[in-house]
Amino acid sequence: MADIVETLPRLSSVDDFLRWEDRQEGKHEFDGETIIPMTGGSRAHQRIVMNLVAALEARLEPTSSCYEVIQEMRLRIGKRAARYPDVCIVLGPVADNVKTLDDAIVVFEVLSPETAATDLGAKAREYRELSSFRAYVLIDQSRAHATVVTSAGTTETTTAIDLTYAGPLGDQPLLVPLSAIYARTSVRA
Repeated sequence: MADIVETLPRLSSVDDFLRWEDRQEGKHEFDGETIIPMTGGSRAHQRIVMNLVAALEARLEPTSSCYEVIQEMRLRIGKRAARYPDVCIVLGPVADNVKTLDDAIVVFEVLSPETAATDLGAKAREYRELSSFRAYVLIDQSRAHATVVTSAGTTETTTAIDLTYAGPLGDQPLLVPLSAIYARTSVRA
């Protein structure tokens, strides 16, 4: 049986990409030049994302209902790119019919061997271009470790993600212990 190769169009703008992707069955990212088909992640990746969403919602909900924690939703980055971050925090509420975000405050990516180079390179640069940007959090999938990138600099942690100073997330400290993020995985915090 011959291999089936999907021919992807050459697109000149993120608007062209968004219109094209709305007609597709799968998810794709666009880096301004190339369409990148999204593939599934490992079970550990899924658990980390689910744990992260639950931990963030538990910490944000009691203090403020003006934020939403959103998982794997398309995020437009200016006129250049569109990505699917694993998790992001946005000002809410977000209407049910919205397909594309453009105002993430905090963006989270779970690193995997297949995506680490892009997450640490191109995406790190792109997310900082968001006018709403306060922090980019990279969570390691293989060891209890997170990197928090803010406008003020970069912090490495093996205990808890501290988003207290990540911008307009309220006056309450926003700490997310890595033990909660890695629950039910083989990684021990």
